[in-house]
Amino acid sequence: MAKGSIGKQVARAAATGGGRTSRGEIPMGFYTVLAIISILGILVIGYSRYELQHPVSKPVVHPVIGDNWNFAFGIYDCSSFLPDLPKITAPSNASFTTSGNGIVNLSPKVSADEGAGATLGKFASYYKGLSFSSTSVTVPSKGTIKAGALCNGKPTQLETAVWSSVLATSPKIFTGDPSKVVISSNDELVTVGLVPKGVSLPKPPSASQLANVSATTTTAPATTTTKPGSSTTTTKASTTTTSAGG
Repeated sequence: MAKGSIGKQVARAAATGGGRTSRGEIPMGFYTVLAIISILGILVIGYSRYELQHPVSKPVVHPVIGDNWNFAFGIYDCSSFLPDLPKITAPSNASFTTSGNGIVNLSPKVSADEGAGATLGKFASYYKGLSFSSTSVTVPSKGTIKAGALCNGKPTQLETAVWSSVLATSPKIFTGDPSKVVISSNDELVTVGLVPKGVSLPKPPSASQLANVSATTTTAPATTTTKPGSSTTTTKASTTTTSAGG
């Protein structure tokens, strides 16, 4: 065969990408990527379908809008209680109100005051002249009382005691800023006070009045159901009337 003919054949093979063998190769990488994408798509669709058929549930934390709770409240300074906070004219959106008898009504009006937002700090925000800090309490009738003041010759510290009910004997003790204490159940007893370390705070005098206060409480299931991808939340609840402190 002439050298010229061989050169033409080589040039022709190079122009066609290696001839018949090269053109017949299967692009495995391309098909592998397509397979992976298809599998991932099926998994995503399956998971989305599962979420739609199994709505997400989360606990309901009371109080919520519609609840109507009461708690006894008192401020203790060294060895005696200050007078009950007097009744004030509260704004229409106030979640906390008091009639001046030492009983505070908690009926959340806005979502910010629900659940963990139902704090003594929120109560103070609705009550002009009342404020808390990590070391002091300011009340309209007394002014500011501060931790560190001597009580029977001993320095005091600021504490908050919370009893779950009138019948409860052991309170939860919180030190520091009372404004962070959350009202977590109906008919609680709350005393904020200055006492020496190791001295127990007593129950507020208004505790006995809780038995004379009727409270309408909302008893809802422990979960709310939210459908993924939807902004609608459905909460089932029933309303019952109970005697506070009963």
